Amino acid sequence: MAVAEFADRNSLAMYVCLHFSLCIALCMPIANWLEDWMVNRELHKMNNFCVKLKQGKLDQRLELYSNKVGVATDEMSLLQHNLNWLAHSVAKRESRLTESLAKTRRDKERLNLLSYTDHLTGLFNKRFFELKLVETCSKCISCKTPLHLMLIDCDHFKEVNDKYGHQEGDRILAELGQIINSSVRGGTDFPFRFGGDEFGAILVGVDSTRCEQIAERIRSRFAGVKLGRASLSIGLSKLCYQAIDAETEAEKLVSSADKALYFAKNTGRDKVISPARYKEISQNL
Repeated sequence: MAVAEFADRNSLAMYVCLHFSLCIALCMPIANWLEDWMVNRELHKMNNFCVKLKQGKLDQRLELYSNKVGVATDEMSLLQHNLNWLAHSVAKRESRLTESLAKTRRDKERLNLLSYTDHLTGLFNKRFFELKLVETCSKCISCKTPLHLMLIDCDHFKEVNDKYGHQEGDRILAELGQIINSSVRGGTDFPFRFGGDEFGAILVGVDSTRCEQIAERIRSRFAGVKLGRASLSIGLSKLCYQAIDAETEAEKLVSSADKALYFAKNTGRDKVISPARYKEISQNL
């Protein structure tokens, strides 16, 4: 006001220009600081938010820039609001995808189990046996773990079918399957049905004496529920610790157990023939 009152027009114009220049020079840093504090800070938060979303942290949410909670009053708040909805949508879709994958995995496991299970007895089927025997032989050879194969045949089964009918025959087979399954250890041993009246079990980690006891228990328990002249002939074979090739040893196990089984059938049926007993009887014949 003093300058305006006492200065001449030229001086006044100079002072006014100088005043505006100083104001602009001082306001620029303040404007930049305000921009960084009000805008860039929020942009930095949103950038970190997006980085965390990319890392899979979908449970986080942005605090809205606007003080009016739930109302987007400017572009910044609208952008933050949309990012929150994006995180919510991605989390929801990921949850649905996880549930879908889990269901698909369960369905696949169930179908695999059905493909390896005999529908009449609930035991494993021949397909599973052929795969599991080689796998188990390989593990037992590496770990020097005892392994025995048990083959079971129901004697006079055709006679039972012809005399009492196929329904009674199926009932006998189902009961035999339950007896075998309850006589071995779940998750360690593997009971199976070849088909028809032929059954068996892969016994892991038991010695020959224990294996014979299990076989005798199956035979005697079936004798209590048998129909007609039905009985069980059982042949056993033992894994060779010095074996190298699992597939070759699996074939030998099946061949030895099969010979012991048919030796039992040809020498009166209703008996258990172990490798030692088969060797002893063969030498005396």
